Amino acid sequence: MRALAFVALTSVLACGAAAAAPPKRTASSLEPPMQVHVVRSAHAGCEPQCLQWIAAQGKIVAGTLGRFKKVLRRLRGRTLPIFIDSSGGSVNEALAIGRLIRAEGLYLAVTRTVFTPCAPANATCRKAKTGGELRGLAQARLSKCVSSCAFLLAGGARRFVGPGTVVGVHQISMTLRKYKVMTRRSFGAPVRTRKTLVAERKVGQKHAQVRSTYSSIRRYFAEMGIREDIMPLIMSAPNDAMRWLTRRELLATRLATHSISGEQLITGAATSTPAPAAAPEMLGYQDLCQRLGDWKAGCEREAWPSDSKHIVPPGLLPPLQTAPAK
Repeated sequence: MRALAFVALTSVLACGAAAAAPPKRTASSLEPPMQVHVVRSAHAGCEPQCLQWIAAQGKIVAGTLGRFKKVLRRLRGRTLPIFIDSSGGSVNEALAIGRLIRAEGLYLAVTRTVFTPCAPANATCRKAKTGGELRGLAQARLSKCVSSCAFLLAGGARRFVGPGTVVGVHQISMTLRKYKVMTRRSFGAPVRTRKTLVAERKVGQKHAQVRSTYSSIRRYFAEMGIREDIMPLIMSAPNDAMRWLTRRELLATRLATHSISGEQLITGAATSTPAPAAAPEMLGYQDLCQRLGDWKAGCEREAWPSDSKHIVPPGLLPPLQTAPAK
């Protein structure tokens, strides 16, 4: 039977380029697709029980939501914070992931994970890695959450942006693509499909679909408890540039609820680099205030001080979540 042909119109949503790089060489386009893993701390001194987190790093693409769901199913209800490092990607996928994160009540920190290999003689480490658990170090320095990654950040039940990390926003971009889809059929059943791009064009900020996407973003931020003040900041930078948010802006818009990094959550360190060895008693999140020394007084109040100290209010962190040595 002869092949049948038809034409389909599709649209792709993605945040624009970070900085002023040429469109085909953006930070987001060079970044590999986001990987999502459960990680057990490899910070010195945490044995025999080390804290765990979910590491989410890379570009947000179609299928990233599925990766998150797969990891959460494997945790079977256990609650771990998410440490993220991303240059953005698909807007719609980011909004969906943000809603999933909020529905699960998960905390999110802008902090990258540096994975560490197992020592040849460490059979316990190799066994855990085979079971899908990786070892790693939480490192805040130079960690980023930009473009549509900010939508994931907004989904966190608590949102941590500490020293050494950056959050950036800008206008979204939209590209409309037209494809020619050729479908070969045998006895009425499709046996092979070939999809060929025949036209592509970017649309401006006044395009109806772009305006509709902004409306969806506004509703999403309102749903997540992010203040409307975030939208002028997003609109202040074209999609080939970046608006880097100050600590004051992060806290004022509620895009960040606490000025502390994931590295500090894991180690209890007052500074993000270099990371000191964690003492044996630093095994849980819930006693973080007691581990911050001079900052302890700040745990008595919810309000943020005017200086750069990072205060963690009482009851902030989830119950102890450790990975016992196997």
